[in-house]
Amino acid sequence: MLKLLPIRSGNEDVLTEELNDSRLKIIMNSIIRLFVVVTALMICADSFSQERLPFAVQKLIKDFDQYEKDINEKATELIKKKRLETIKSLELESAKLTKTGNDSLARAVMELASEMTEGKELSISGTDGGAEGSRWNPLFKPESLPNSWVIPEDPDGGWDYTDGVFLMKSVFEDSVALHEAPEGDIVVRLKLKIEDNDNKDTKNERKTAGVGFINSKESLVLANVSPSGSLYGYTNIIPDTELGNEKSSLREGKFTEVQIAWVATYFLVFVKDKMLIRSDVGIPRGTAKISLLADNTNASFTDVEYLKPTLDDLKKMAAGKPLD
Repeated sequence: MLKLLPIRSGNEDVLTEELNDSRLKIIMNSIIRLFVVVTALMICADSFSQERLPFAVQKLIKDFDQYEKDINEKATELIKKKRLETIKSLELESAKLTKTGNDSLARAVMELASEMTEGKELSISGTDGGAEGSRWNPLFKPESLPNSWVIPEDPDGGWDYTDGVFLMKSVFEDSVALHEAPEGDIVVRLKLKIEDNDNKDTKNERKTAGVGFINSKESLVLANVSPSGSLYGYTNIIPDTELGNEKSSLREGKFTEVQIAWVATYFLVFVKDKMLIRSDVGIPRGTAKISLLADNTNASFTDVEYLKPTLDDLKKMAAGKPLD
């Protein structure tokens, strides 16, 4: 141990300062050596602990690493496969839209397919599908009736298409126009006008205009209206099934908005903003065609369009409200 003797010379302050500096250096060197020793011990301990891990523990870690690698590779394969399937499905949907007269929407779908082929990230906002931001798909054009409409047999009174209004004149025999639409749930809206054809030979017979879905003569679901405004639903899918017979706000000689839907197994009919028919027809729609009908009347149709309903749409209709 260092003992300090009393300092009696005149250099007392100088010696004291030198002794303090010496002590400080000793302390700092000790701290540095201690830090180096502790660091070395930590490194050795870590290495030692890694080497001393039980074999079972090491295997668990290696198994997890391999599992993670395998899952990532599998996910990459699945995503690639799903991408190819989606591209093919988009191309098929585009072809269907072209067939139903929705050329602009068909091109948009093909663009999505091309972007997926190039590996681009897709961004889809909302559920819009028609022209000018509308999600409704129009089936009429201003200048002429699209070729996508099929009229199996011309009405016995003839038909006309002017400025987006399709007129079918039925004198004795009923007449129908058919249009394909995507499979599954669907909502159709249009404006309908019914006028008596003034045929005295059939004044006591049924006079109706209608809209509905037809798969075949043995599978159809219709909403028919009379000149007095009576609305009744009809189907031959289930014999003797009554879909409803209601009084509507539709009036002869005036266009009235009508909306029909076939969702799941239910057939819904709205006239203006009121649900008048909600009946279970027993089967889903499948690919039944959109149908416009005239029976012993002059039936006019305009602004015919459809959409595939979203979950929110289904909730709204279930609450008894037509879609916007």
